[in-house]
Amino acid sequence: MGNIHRNKQLPQLPAAQWDERLRQDLADYVNYRISGGSLTTITKNTDAADSIIEPILDSAAVRAYRQAQHGGVITDVRQLEELPGFSPELLEQLASAVSGLDSGKLRALAPQTTRHNKVDPYVNGPQCLEMLLEEIRNAQRYIHLSVMLFFNDHSGKLIASELLHALQRGVEVRMLVNYTVTALGYGSNLEVGRFSELAAVLEQAGARLKDTFHSCYAAAEWAVKREELKSQGVPESILFLQDKVQEDVKITGLNVIDHRKFMVIDGTTSIIGSLNIGDQYTFATPIRESATEQIDGRPLGIPSREEEWHDGCFRIQGEAARPLNEAFHARWLLLGGDHFEVEDPFYHPAGNYEFGGEECTLFLSFPGNPVNLIQQYYLDLLTYAAEETIIVNPYLIDKAFWDRLGEVGPECSCHISICNPLEVNDHPTNKAAVRSNMYIPFCNGVSFYDYSSTERFSHWKITYDHRARAVFHGSYNINERSACHDFEMGMLVKSEPFADKVKRMIDYDLGVSRKISDKHEFFKHPWLHPSTYLNKATQNYT
Repeated sequence: MGNIHRNKQLPQLPAAQWDERLRQDLADYVNYRISGGSLTTITKNTDAADSIIEPILDSAAVRAYRQAQHGGVITDVRQLEELPGFSPELLEQLASAVSGLDSGKLRALAPQTTRHNKVDPYVNGPQCLEMLLEEIRNAQRYIHLSVMLFFNDHSGKLIASELLHALQRGVEVRMLVNYTVTALGYGSNLEVGRFSELAAVLEQAGARLKDTFHSCYAAAEWAVKREELKSQGVPESILFLQDKVQEDVKITGLNVIDHRKFMVIDGTTSIIGSLNIGDQYTFATPIRESATEQIDGRPLGIPSREEEWHDGCFRIQGEAARPLNEAFHARWLLLGGDHFEVEDPFYHPAGNYEFGGEECTLFLSFPGNPVNLIQQYYLDLLTYAAEETIIVNPYLIDKAFWDRLGEVGPECSCHISICNPLEVNDHPTNKAAVRSNMYIPFCNGVSFYDYSSTERFSHWKITYDHRARAVFHGSYNINERSACHDFEMGMLVKSEPFADKVKRMIDYDLGVSRKISDKHEFFKHPWLHPSTYLNKATQNYT
């Protein structure tokens, strides 16, 4: 690859002249293109950059190298020189071309990396609830919360109460919640779905809230709304995100969900994970603890009650709050929220952000995105699996995931383990999808663990990559909804000590799960089984 012909006539921009923004733009552009993204319909002047990089990206070598050496994402412009086919000369040509692109749009699309963070993992309701309440109590400036479900039950009321106390202290509170989906409740109990009652009290105390059920506009409505937002000063680097959603959702937005789950506090603390707010996720009942296994003094275990779900989140102290707050800012403005300056010192205060040793990279996806970076991360993780790769996810319904896993040969398959609640699951098509697709991967060496042996449902979504000493965690389900219809996010955390800590948590789950040893538990001939067709018929909605 290193001998690819270079056009000596192309303009170059010497590395000594690259400022910090251009260095980030280069990394953002290359990351996005390696993952299969195209910028041609998003920003102008892409031809020059594309002509330089496309001959190299025709080979899988770049993608394989990025996964093997950097865990699936370039986090520093200096890493670009190492990529197959890249050279200082090519990068100086690329820098000249990329310098004419829209930095704001690149930043909104590509993974964003911060360093020197301190990340703490939490799993199961009592740990997560206690930490959430503590961080809300500690808030002094603002709280930005985005969550799909916020139930009016015991833990929901506890968190709402602490938010009220924060408002009384003068803390700004903004919240994105899906009122309509929350209203469905759980366990045939509509009472717990009455978030609107909590919202009314919070709003009366000064909180600002937006219902994310209305994530799309009718075509004519968006044309008017877009002009209105533009006249109010909403930048094009935010408006274009909704343009892509609108293009993707031609008829109705009812199948579009903002599934992201995160909180930003005071610009220095953030919480990201797979849990919603409610007793299914943030229950206060003590878990059935392990007699020996603890992480940071917190015991591992499983929920005590059947209706309580195994789930978790990360608390991050450091600069990672900045891209998370930018993500909140974009969604907030697009849904008609009040304007605030995300770069204002109030929202991003000056100070030392070196809290720890973790490098954090935020991945975002949304309906209409030219490439789903989170889905591509998972696909590359499978394609180039080595050493030990573990995927824990409640839903395994995405056809692209299964197609890729079926293509992975024994030399990579033997390194992959999957943990999923096969029998105890709130979506019955998960079992159909697994049994219909797992036979060949299993025969090739993929290990499968059924968390259902605990008689509990695991909603935890986390991935461990030993080779990169990295962990990926967030809201993303491995299903068609997350791949195509939902707003999702996940955080890739690189740090050997942190990855080792999370690996111990995952190992506990594998230990209490049933490792499947008989290939006949999966369908050798899935077309003979009716459940295969149930899965295919519902894969876009489950």
